[in-house]
Amino acid sequence: MKISLILPLFDRRKAGWKPLESALGQTLDRGQYEVIAVVARASIDELAGDADAGALLQGCDAVVPVDADPNRLDQEIPFLLAGYERSVGDVLLFLEGHTVLDKHGCAMIAAYFRDNPQSQIAWAPRVHRSESSLGLLIGMHSKCHERRARERGGFWLGGNSVITRELFEHMGRLEAGYMRFGERVFFERVVREKIAIGRLEMPLSTHYDDMPVSKLIGVAAAAGEARFKYYNFPISGAGPVQVRHRIYLHANHDASALILFPLAWALRAVFLRAAMGLCRFSRTWAYRFYVLGFGFADLSGFCKARLRAARGRRDADAAPAPGSSSQFS
Repeated sequence: MKISLILPLFDRRKAGWKPLESALGQTLDRGQYEVIAVVARASIDELAGDADAGALLQGCDAVVPVDADPNRLDQEIPFLLAGYERSVGDVLLFLEGHTVLDKHGCAMIAAYFRDNPQSQIAWAPRVHRSESSLGLLIGMHSKCHERRARERGGFWLGGNSVITRELFEHMGRLEAGYMRFGERVFFERVVREKIAIGRLEMPLSTHYDDMPVSKLIGVAAAAGEARFKYYNFPISGAGPVQVRHRIYLHANHDASALILFPLAWALRAVFLRAAMGLCRFSRTWAYRFYVLGFGFADLSGFCKARLRAARGRRDADAAPAPGSSSQFS
């Protein structure tokens, strides 16, 4: 069995080059795993000019250039898919530019599949590292999802879910149009097909949680836009879509979205900044405010997508029929 580590080299936060160093420095025999680094084509020269990065990239099995902008949230999945296309391993582990793989990570993965030869997918907890109050709250939110995963399993693209190539392809890979929400869509497919999700007991990676509040809002809003696409335009054969929160049923109407959008847009930053301030006094209340702020950011993205779709319909209805004349022509 060979393991493919797929690492996009952007959004490194405060991790520096540790993610790439950790991927290359595994205790497992080097012939049993490969490292596929994925970079924006526009940044290749810059990376080559960095002595540390250049030396590390030479140790990779492949460096895959992608014609995409790593600063755009809707282009993250194409980086991962490009790395997947170049990989040859039997088992895939998708990393992030700010996830540091445990030095025994590949050895733990190899041991898991050796002991569980029928398993096709598994997840592991992560260690969370932060220096800011927002990073602390982000880590708390991730740990909450991990506690839920102990009951149902989970699938994430952040250095803690392993999947066989066979199952990844069988499940239709990842939908780039759903952006990072695609990992949730993928997980729902796995659950619908009643595929057992295993678990590695020890953490596979350390996740660097710190980010600016503006970036977090952007991530959450993008997830809301992707959620709108999924609820309204599910992929062929995806099965029934489950709406987790009733608010999205209301927001999925033009009039409601018009009312909810400015409200959600204003409250997202208010609650997130309040949560950051509350961290010094009560983490419990700070986390509650964080969840509200993140939820409003997600909802604002959903409403924005709903309103954009409505505007598109109006523009289409107002467009003159082919061959017709216009008084303004």
